[in-house]
Amino acid sequence: MKIAILGGAFDPPHIGHYLVASQVKEQLRMDEVWLMTCYSYFPEFPVKFAKITPYEKRHRMASYFRKFGIKVSNFEQKYNKRSRTIDTLRLLNKKYPQHTFSWIIGSDCLPSFRLWNEWKKLVKEHNLIIFPRDTDFKTLEDRVREAFNIKEIPPNITVVEGDLMVSNIASTHIRNRVRKNLPIGAFVLPEVEKYIISSKLYK
Repeated sequence: MKIAILGGAFDPPHIGHYLVASQVKEQLRMDEVWLMTCYSYFPEFPVKFAKITPYEKRHRMASYFRKFGIKVSNFEQKYNKRSRTIDTLRLLNKKYPQHTFSWIIGSDCLPSFRLWNEWKKLVKEHNLIIFPRDTDFKTLEDRVREAFNIKEIPPNITVVEGDLMVSNIASTHIRNRVRKNLPIGAFVLPEVEKYIISSKLYK
């Protein structure tokens, strides 16, 4: 099967994540898209993301996306608690050699991509999918080439184009709205909103 992985902290998961996952599956004809809750919060940025909601709560919120036919994976909790992207991909390829895996990267991550662990090997050895998080579609390929330090985009890297719905919704914004007692129902699933309220998250 062709499987695309959308990794993230999902603290909390939001509609923007759904837009990426659903459109990647549709546009690239993936057999499955997995939301993979990272166990650690981006080891590439240990200082910036020192605080994080416990894994179980983040994974529980992400699990509500299953109703859309999106698989929610606990692979990193089981096999890679360091949550290094390149290690996760290596382990996936080793454990499931019958499948072809691709890692989804939002265009908002491009400026900091070279801070990722072994980023050159990610570009050279693994399948990457770049999904726009803004409406500047015309320069997206140029931004990809600059971030990955390549002259031409190779076959293992796919830049998603076409008639897309994009969103700049960020989990940070949602957490801030909760702290300010502002509504978040337009940005998250109803189940996620209820869980945030009942668990008193982000207060």
